[in-house]
Amino acid sequence: MTPTRTSGYLEARLVIALFNEECLDLKDGSRRLKRLRRKVYRETSAATRSTGRGTALALWRAVTKKGFCSWCYEFGLAGSITHTVTIVETDGVLQIHDAFFNLTYPLGFYDVLDALRDGRPVAAKTEVRDRKMYLSDPALESEAAVSWLEANADRELDPIDGLRRFEVFWNLEAFIATFPSIEAGYQDLEERGYPRDLRFLMLHPIEMFDGKKSHTDPRTMPLLAGRDLASPLAAARAAVWRVSRELVSERERSTEMDAAIYRLKAERGATQSDLAAASTEARRLGDQIVQLRAALDDETRRFAAERQTLSQALTEAEAQAVASRVETAVLRAELTQARAEWKAARDGWERDMASLQAAAGLWIEQSSQAVQIARSELSAAASERQQVIAERDRIRAELAARLHAWESSPRRKILSFFMRAIGKSPRKAPTSGD
Repeated sequence: MTPTRTSGYLEARLVIALFNEECLDLKDGSRRLKRLRRKVYRETSAATRSTGRGTALALWRAVTKKGFCSWCYEFGLAGSITHTVTIVETDGVLQIHDAFFNLTYPLGFYDVLDALRDGRPVAAKTEVRDRKMYLSDPALESEAAVSWLEANADRELDPIDGLRRFEVFWNLEAFIATFPSIEAGYQDLEERGYPRDLRFLMLHPIEMFDGKKSHTDPRTMPLLAGRDLASPLAAARAAVWRVSRELVSERERSTEMDAAIYRLKAERGATQSDLAAASTEARRLGDQIVQLRAALDDETRRFAAERQTLSQALTEAEAQAVASRVETAVLRAELTQARAEWKAARDGWERDMASLQAAAGLWIEQSSQAVQIARSELSAAASERQQVIAERDRIRAELAARLHAWESSPRRKILSFFMRAIGKSPRKAPTSGD
């Protein structure tokens, strides 16, 4: 081997070694990112109506700690459905990592966007070995979503705080089956000219988080500033879709107009029939009007005669009313005089009544004083009677005591002895009568 060929061979070997080392570094970085994504996928839970924003932010923290430069990219249609992924730079390539669905894309971030602009969705590489915990809120979860979870989950764990827990292979299909506004998102995509594929939402940026600040203006958004994300194919499809809708609306309006024309024709026929009937009715009414006019003339003449009669009766009634007014005035004067006389008599009666009331009051007062005096005298007599009775009782008691003392005295006993001795009866003891 010549020196020249030897030098070329060594240079070639050096280039191959450097390329292999670069490939090993790239593969090693991809493996590290894959392990981090799988770990975040397993450790974070999905929940009712969750969109993956928190999962993307958790992956961003994890890869940032490992020294990778990354961003959180939120995209979608704010009125119906949104999603967030993590963009990680590895050896100058921007990789898309979705920790919410545990997937990545074989192409870089910009290549995926260009393919979507051309209407070519890029198939994602989904990890199928891992499972995610899904927290179902019975108060918010739809029956269809609960049925799908019960049928497709690997197992159901014990509930916590009223939330049902399912261990499920959580991917895009599971999200479509459980997200309540998925149909609204599909409809918004179709109105913008895209197929019913949620990957095309990536062409509609909402927010880009670079670790320091959230950017919401696509013109100044990191990684996307100056890029045209509008899809000509989608714009053409949207125009065709709008034209189709307008054509359908026009056809509906034409159908409505035809129906209105048929209805108007039918109404015209009915109107003509009604008009003929109305003409016949008009002739009949004309004859009735002639008859009514003749009857009205007769009634007018009769009314004039009755009015004249009533006018005469009214004149007589007015004369009687005048006489009645004069008589009423006389009666009112007599009534006024009678009222005055009655009032004078009533005043006299009231004065007499006042005098009688005063005399009666004086008599009642004198009678009351006499009664009080009689009551006092009666009380004094009763008191004197009580004193007399007490004095009588005292005298009787004193006489009884004296009698008892007399009968028990020695003098009486001696006197009785002598009297018996001389044959005479003893003296009778004195009594209250003696």
